[in-house]
Amino acid sequence: MSDSASNFVQGDSESQEKEKTEVIIRVLPQDSNTFHNLLWKSVKVKKSLDEICHSVELKLPFSERNKIKRHDKIEVRVFNKNYTASNKRPRLTTVFIDEITDLATAKERSLVVIGRSPARDIIDSTWTETLLGSTSFEKIVRNIGEKFNIPLALFPRNLETQPVFSFSWDSESPWTKLLAEADNQGLIFTSNEAGALCLWKVAGEKRSEGFFLGLEENENKIKNVRSVQTVENGAGQFNTYVVIGGANKAIEIDDTCKNNRVLTINLTDLIVFPETLKRRAKTELRRRQEIRTIVSVSGWGLDDYQLQKLGCTEEKEVFWNPNFLIPVKIPSSNLNGNYLISQVEYNADPSTFSCDITLVKREAYL
Repeated sequence: MSDSASNFVQGDSESQEKEKTEVIIRVLPQDSNTFHNLLWKSVKVKKSLDEICHSVELKLPFSERNKIKRHDKIEVRVFNKNYTASNKRPRLTTVFIDEITDLATAKERSLVVIGRSPARDIIDSTWTETLLGSTSFEKIVRNIGEKFNIPLALFPRNLETQPVFSFSWDSESPWTKLLAEADNQGLIFTSNEAGALCLWKVAGEKRSEGFFLGLEENENKIKNVRSVQTVENGAGQFNTYVVIGGANKAIEIDDTCKNNRVLTINLTDLIVFPETLKRRAKTELRRRQEIRTIVSVSGWGLDDYQLQKLGCTEEKEVFWNPNFLIPVKIPSSNLNGNYLISQVEYNADPSTFSCDITLVKREAYL
């Protein structure tokens, strides 16, 4: 395998015309202000609405060993000649290196590099703190992020969060409490492409850039789908959902799970409104009841035809991403409507340039 293999072909499998897309891996050493490009053999990136951090796994030629160290910053960027924005190499994700493995086989010696978003420092750190008073959730997240020099992005930018009357943790990381509070407020808490913390409202309108899966209007051929998996997970499903907070309790019953399995969530907040508990119990039920569909597609985002049709890509999304509401029409899998993307796994190597996109009904995250 050539050390210089870093360009991959992206195109509609039904078309003879294929355009070149380049995946660029850059490293910023801890003691430097300059990024350096890395040669690579394979790339895997995962983003999920259920996880704060993006994750990256790289396979590099051993010749790159002296260019990387633990805790260095890694960026994954993509070049396509049809990107018309001022930044023609938009960023897919930003992570810090957690682990470097020297892997030797009979045929080759290579490096496996694993990284997570900067929010890993919040997840891995443990300390004790109490935040009292009626403080907005946004301010709590900003306060914690600032300790690790991680900024916060809001989507939409004018997003207003609800007050939290008490927020404390003891000799542990606050990240599980942050996720729980985001759930309580009907928000998504994760990272963005630049590595900042991100609070999102659940997408309510479908994307305008032209993202879709399956049949387009007036078409009879499915052009951008390689395979479809339907996953019914019973291990995470329960019959009874109990959410406790303050002096209140909410209970929801899942009639499709006819057993005695019980999930109890005890919120440590001193003051929690009954409607908040009710919404959280319903959300847990819907999310764990949801049948998830995983659609594998070529490429990491809009194809060349879609990019040309879109025109200017300035301040537009060009990659598949979680929290996109998109039209889906795949009759063979009984999919027809607008679905929410809950997870995306991106893969690239000399023979593959694809995404696995997990779809759920939007109600699973409300």
